[in-house]
Amino acid sequence: MEIEKSLRLEAAPAQVWALLLDPTAMMSCVPGMQSVEVLGPDEYLAKMKVSFSFVSASFTLRTRIVESLPPSRLRAEGTGEENALASSLRQRTDITLEPEDGGTRLQLKVTLDLVGRLGTFGLAPMKTKADRLWDEFGRRLAERLAPAGQDAPRPGQT
Repeated sequence: MEIEKSLRLEAAPAQVWALLLDPTAMMSCVPGMQSVEVLGPDEYLAKMKVSFSFVSASFTLRTRIVESLPPSRLRAEGTGEENALASSLRQRTDITLEPEDGGTRLQLKVTLDLVGRLGTFGLAPMKTKADRLWDEFGRRLAERLAPAGQDAPRPGQT
């Protein structure tokens, strides 16, 4: 499954970049992320819980940054296991940050292979869930980037 998303943020690319590489900040921005452990300068172990329809899945995800061109391009690859539902995933995420009208255009492309019981849910429900998670991530990221004391503008999404 491939997911491509984009949003506009009211912050400079360097500011968005710094936030994306801050594990504590990402834990508060990514819906369902319960914990993140830094294993090395470019490697992380995260625990996430996500609900699909009537099923809840808890994944342990090991992610490594494999390419980095600060503050404009990042590629991460990872694998995850969900033991209760005998499922696993492999993902590749490409993030591009581009200056746009005094802010930043964040573009995301995720390639996800999901096998096991969760892989039987089908593409449509997975994409619907991905859209909801993206919307929430964008809202939380915009809030983190808003200057202290100001309400975050709604991120412009496409």
